[in-house]
Amino acid sequence: MIYALAIALALTANAAKPPRPVGRVNIAGIVTDTRLSELSGLAASQRMADRYWAINDGGNGSKLLLIDGRGRVHGEVQVDVANVDWEALASFRWRGHAWLLIADTGNNDGRREYLDLWMLKEPDPRQPPAAVDHERNLAVRFPDEPHDVEAVSVDAVEGQILLLTKRTVPSVLYRVPLDGIGKTTATKVAPLPGIPQPTPAEIRRDGALSRYRSQTTEMQLDCARTSLLVLTYDSIYRFVRRSDQSWEEALTDAEPSRSQITFLPQAEAMAFDETCTQVIVGSEKTPSPLLRFRYRPLP
Repeated sequence: MIYALAIALALTANAAKPPRPVGRVNIAGIVTDTRLSELSGLAASQRMADRYWAINDGGNGSKLLLIDGRGRVHGEVQVDVANVDWEALASFRWRGHAWLLIADTGNNDGRREYLDLWMLKEPDPRQPPAAVDHERNLAVRFPDEPHDVEAVSVDAVEGQILLLTKRTVPSVLYRVPLDGIGKTTATKVAPLPGIPQPTPAEIRRDGALSRYRSQTTEMQLDCARTSLLVLTYDSIYRFVRRSDQSWEEALTDAEPSRSQITFLPQAEAMAFDETCTQVIVGSEKTPSPLLRFRYRPLP
């Protein structure tokens, strides 16, 4: 009787546990183009299927690179702002237009008080122009101290930009208004619980660099706006909210589901495809695989 009860409780627990965010990995292609040698941000085009915009980390020029789902470069567009430390890229529809947001939010040494979010209308992927100008800028500071941010996502329905700190434990989610211009102070949403940190024994076993594997490098809101995918150097985590919940409410004592990733030396870029059925993950190294996962949406 006790044994049967234990089995029933285990089955109930497994049934209640949310499914892993993504399915088995496929290698979509091998990124060999040196123009993507420090890929730090990736976003699906809102204007053409199987096209993605990509950016590089600081020191690699102020260019948008247009690639396909196999990682092949189809064009490049010069942007009229400096690349101090570009770390994330988001695409979205807002006010009747397709937009890109470039997050110049890297802050490794914590010296930047303000981080820049640059918004521009998405260029035509079929005939990319040689250059494009930004249309809006939001300079963001944090209410407590400067933060390094590599994970940024846009919720155009709620009119907000989400920013996730990288080097704090736990990572903390902030937001700023999408329609803001000029200088603003981000609002704290909630810390992200449930991302395990490596233990001292694991660091001794796997080497000093393993202490960084739980740092957050990218973030994506799914099309239903109820799942927030967070990329670290070794996993994809999914945080979930109900349609009637705020993220402040949902992240209290949240337990994310997790899919481990492999084959990438430095996973720093992640994007949904245009249908939100596939998740693309890239590395800040070349040559390296471009990974494609089947997304597992919640019912």
